[in-house]
Amino acid sequence: MKIAYVTKTSWADHSPGFIFSYFQANGISENGIQVTLIMQKPVNEKKKKIKFEKSSNKNLKIKLIKNSFGPLKSHDLFYKRANKYILLNDFDIIFTRDPGYLPFLVKIKSLVGKKIFYQSHNFYLDFNIHEYSRSKDRKKYNHNEKKYLKLLDGMMTLNNPQKKLYDKYVDIPVYACPPGLNPSKKRTKYENKEVVYSGSFQSLKGIEDIVDLWKTELKDFKLALIGGRNKKELSYVDSIMDGNSHSKISLHDWVFYNDLPDLITLSSVGLIVLPENFYNQYLTAPNKLYDYISFGMPVVCTDLPSVRDLIPDNHKGVVFVSPNDTKNYIKELRRLLTDKNYYEEAQESNIALSKSLSWKQQSFKLVQSMGIPQ
Repeated sequence: MKIAYVTKTSWADHSPGFIFSYFQANGISENGIQVTLIMQKPVNEKKKKIKFEKSSNKNLKIKLIKNSFGPLKSHDLFYKRANKYILLNDFDIIFTRDPGYLPFLVKIKSLVGKKIFYQSHNFYLDFNIHEYSRSKDRKKYNHNEKKYLKLLDGMMTLNNPQKKLYDKYVDIPVYACPPGLNPSKKRTKYENKEVVYSGSFQSLKGIEDIVDLWKTELKDFKLALIGGRNKKELSYVDSIMDGNSHSKISLHDWVFYNDLPDLITLSSVGLIVLPENFYNQYLTAPNKLYDYISFGMPVVCTDLPSVRDLIPDNHKGVVFVSPNDTKNYIKELRRLLTDKNYYEEAQESNIALSKSLSWKQQSFKLVQSMGIPQ
């Protein structure tokens, strides 16, 4: 069985999308499936040379394709070349996470009758309930989802709230297939007494709310912010940090995934603060949540349906706090930073949970959804 996994993300891109795509493809391949991950070739020569530690399986292949012709650059050009490559090779299933690729995905099916699947990382079907204004291509994606989803053999979502949303609009099978983690032997230490946020420095991700927590009650504790992807994001965070009142905050730009464990495990507690909006309520499945859990790191996280769905009931390693409940954010963070027994109980809980959330195990759900016999 051979799968072509197509995404416009560039190799070694400073984005969660690259990390997700690479490890999901690798997780699928660890289930004995031959996977070719088709991505855009990066312009930066250094990025072309970046490699991850080799997986023990030999089923994953990386195919990098240019998105340019002379001065002309476009994702559609990449998609056309990806299709040409796919047609020259005997793939059984074509899979994508890109709404922009949907017309090209359906084209493959019309030409050679292969099974086609799409995993949504957003929701573009109905702008009456969600118009993702941050996407300049939102109107095109709205058109693509309305026109092409019905022609797929099935689609996947990141969680059950998102699945239930799509179920109201489409008549094809929809499966909830959450992300996974990379099991790690690295462990965080209570003695470090530092909170960490790892991820994008966008207001959508709650970075301003996190900084605000350190204005008064938590100003005596250390906070590490990791993930500024560019000067704009770093400048944004710098602008909301006002001098001495944030002297305990350390700011880090984007860290490539291979180096992330060493930096995250210098802290003690993982923090996720999510603004209560449509995207966070129904669509998000934060990579950082899985990163924290993989190190046995206790987590304090906003209690929203999308994230709650990813964690088993009564699990003690992730403490959920109601949106905008500043008092309880502070209470739970303080307790984890000052109560060693409470910390260690949460840590052991996440270590145990991490054993069931590997990318291989989580991707098996996706393999089953595609109807691949095991």
